Amino acid sequence: MKKNKFGTKTLVIAALMTALSFLIGFVCKTYLTFGAIRITFENLPIIISGIAFGPFVGGAVGAASDIVSCLASGYSINPMITVGAAVVGAAAGVVARHLFKKRGYVSLLGITLISHALGSMLIKSAGLYLSGYAIEMVLLRIPLYTGITVAESYIIYILYKNRRIYESLGGREV
Repeated sequence: MKKNKFGTKTLVIAALMTALSFLIGFVCKTYLTFGAIRITFENLPIIISGIAFGPFVGGAVGAASDIVSCLASGYSINPMITVGAAVVGAAAGVVARHLFKKRGYVSLLGITLISHALGSMLIKSAGLYLSGYAIEMVLLRIPLYTGITVAESYIIYILYKNRRIYESLGGREV
């Protein structure tokens, strides 16, 4: 019997990851935002969703968490930022499935770096620039997300070493 990839368990974990991303983002929007610069780990649950459940679920978690975050905090929804969040999750899923099949820290670093480069550094930064932020502020996101990438990769690596978390996320190899 073939296991249903998009069953109830996947939906529940995706909703949990969306809520977690929202909470992390909300706290960081409140305390760690400096113009176009926000020190945050809100993409961590999005990347984990992409790795664990593939690009569709990762992208859906990214888009949903951005939309919920905007609605709850009173910001208007910027479609380019929402697409950037979706790309973070979708890229994590694609890269995890096709480029980095062996899952050590270096592989997770590659997955996270490519996801952030496409979604956070490129698409979200373009969205912020088009929304009126100065190019100097937007360019500061590159070193910021490079540092966040290193930290998030290590956090994902540590989380996946926990057997219960590993099994909860479908037992996919990390």
